[in-house]
Amino acid sequence: MSIQDLLVSVTVIFLTVITYSHAKTVIFQPPPVTSYVNYHTNVAVELANLGHDVWISLPHYMLERNIVKDKPVKIIEYGKELGNIELMLYKNTAVLDKFWAGESSPNFFSLYATAVEFIKIAP
Repeated sequence: MSIQDLLVSVTVIFLTVITYSHAKTVIFQPPPVTSYVNYHTNVAVELANLGHDVWISLPHYMLERNIVKDKPVKIIEYGKELGNIELMLYKNTAVLDKFWAGESSPNFFSLYATAVEFIKIAP
């Protein structure tokens, strides 16, 4: 068997598996920030309307705020003990304060500060 025959065989098997799996279940894991959750929810609702089984993971504080109102999207709850992660993130990094004060904050610094905050709450 030549390499070309092997590649054709693998391609046929791969396409057959994809065709029969249909990717029915889709799980979204957005960052725990409202804007990202809103965006991911819109995409999740459209996929659910197309017949997919759609799940989205949300921290507990977002469930209390009832951000995801669409019934076809199932919710995986996490982080009850973490509190409001988004509020803590904005307080500790002061990203919004710097923005409204007109201070330039390089993207790398903002990402680093955000990563540090998420590492603090990681187990």
